[in-house]
Amino acid sequence: MPSTAPRDDEPLNLDGFHDVLLAPVRGTDTRRGLPMTYFERRPGRFATKIAVSFGVIVVCYTALLELPGPATIAVCVPVLGVVYAYLVELQHECLHEHAFRSRWANRLWGFVGGMFMFSAFSHYKYEHLRHHAYLGTEKNLEFFNYRFRGLDSVHGFAFAAFHLGRYADVGRNLGRGVFRRPIPGVDRPRATRAVQNEYRVLLALVVGAVAVSVLTGSWFFVWAWLLPVLLVSEAVHFLIELPEHFGLNTQTDPNVLSNTRTVRASRLVQWITNYNNLHTAHHYHQGVPMVNVPRLHDSIEEKIETVEPSYWAFYRKVLRGEIVYQGDDQTCMTR
Repeated sequence: MPSTAPRDDEPLNLDGFHDVLLAPVRGTDTRRGLPMTYFERRPGRFATKIAVSFGVIVVCYTALLELPGPATIAVCVPVLGVVYAYLVELQHECLHEHAFRSRWANRLWGFVGGMFMFSAFSHYKYEHLRHHAYLGTEKNLEFFNYRFRGLDSVHGFAFAAFHLGRYADVGRNLGRGVFRRPIPGVDRPRATRAVQNEYRVLLALVVGAVAVSVLTGSWFFVWAWLLPVLLVSEAVHFLIELPEHFGLNTQTDPNVLSNTRTVRASRLVQWITNYNNLHTAHHYHQGVPMVNVPRLHDSIEEKIETVEPSYWAFYRKVLRGEIVYQGDDQTCMTR
């Protein structure tokens, strides 16, 4: 029998490791018996990822300031866009408390990782951990607002990848943060305050950056932040998120081994996705830090039902209409 999803009146134990609430899986559930070594965090490795990312950012910012021109912009905008999308993958690691041993460090670096794409750490964490708990049930939702319909054409696929509709939600949440209004879907007072505070900080960062640009007459904000996010980061993050559950039954199939997809990938792509290409293993037990997900994947590989040989193979199937969206407008990743 599959593991049961949480009841409405059941407290959610979402933060944790080996004892964290798990989504349903079909068959004998042996996840509570995983070796404790699977749950070991490696803060030094995560710090290296952060250092490399911000090293690239500093190089690009320096180039844009010291060598402004079309060639510099043409190189730095896409590079920064990819790095900002990658930092959201690191934010994802922090919201699971996988990166550091202290909660404040995970929140600090999780916030920093998401600030370029206006992804509020506490808001993402609140909704995403519930996505893990409710995957395979009708209550399953996700945090990022993407359009997953009409992807069976180049035009439709590109429109979805570069769709900026989620910024309407971001704008409304920035306002809610400033005026201390409720955040839709967040029903716990402490979490609401944390989300509101982070949106206020994000708004302050934007206002400050725009003010400096106007006062100095500089376009640096545009080249270093605005264009990389709007022209590159959104599409890159869409391409990372799309394969995870698209075309699978995430609402009524209570089995993470079939409602989640694994994609085989090169070392470079594994780095960019931060091992989220092994998404089935991540959902199989979200308490396992991302650094140990490849090991978990190896232990369950024979059980995984949905595997693609590469990201390109998956995208081709979507463009050909071989993989299509299942669900309605209120289900996973469609709000």
